[in-house]
Amino acid sequence: LQQDIEKERQLEMTRKNFIAGVSHELKTPLSIMRSCIDILQDEVAVEKREYYFSAMSQEVRRMDRLIVDMLELAKFESGTYKMNMDMFRLDELINRSYQQLLIKARDKRLKVHLNQNDIEVVANEHWIERVVTNFLNNAIRHTPESGQIRITTIEVSGKVKIEIENEGNPIEQNQLEKIWDSFYQGDKDQRSKEGTGLGLAISKNILELHGVAYGVYNTELGVCFYFYLNKK
Repeated sequence: LQQDIEKERQLEMTRKNFIAGVSHELKTPLSIMRSCIDILQDEVAVEKREYYFSAMSQEVRRMDRLIVDMLELAKFESGTYKMNMDMFRLDELINRSYQQLLIKARDKRLKVHLNQNDIEVVANEHWIERVVTNFLNNAIRHTPESGQIRITTIEVSGKVKIEIENEGNPIEQNQLEKIWDSFYQGDKDQRSKEGTGLGLAISKNILELHGVAYGVYNTELGVCFYFYLNKK
């Protein structure tokens, strides 16, 4: 009975946090859309109609991504989600994630080095692909033009360590733990344009449900995110 009460309390807290988070984060896109609609209705800038319609479309897509991410985060934080495990080739998964983001990397003329082995691991393939994509997308976002990214897999005592390192500014030491928080505001302007601020929080929950170590640290090159998986 005590466990059921605690589980219900945790679910209620998750619901409250979800509603508060969505309410807060939807204010900005809704405000932008309202401003665009007012301008179009008043016919203040008729020649810029396409621009304002495009801006509204972008905000609708951002709200859609935000709601999907919030639902996923709420599911993980509820304490009731069970992670199903698969066996799969890690190198194939990393290559898929890289191909999805190839255009973004090419647009910034980034050089991506893939240093990996054909290793089979035991994990949830779908959600680990989400983690790799989140980390790689984050690396591309913060790497300067013509910079470098390194993706490396290393076998360590029956486990596999995955590292995604990018050139760029280091993260301040007192911020290294905070970046895993929902809606972390370390780079507010960058996030408002490109993300929902939930990618790393979702990744943290996925990895904790796998029961594996993960983290981030500064390097001579820039910043390195890493996590471990169990070998087959």
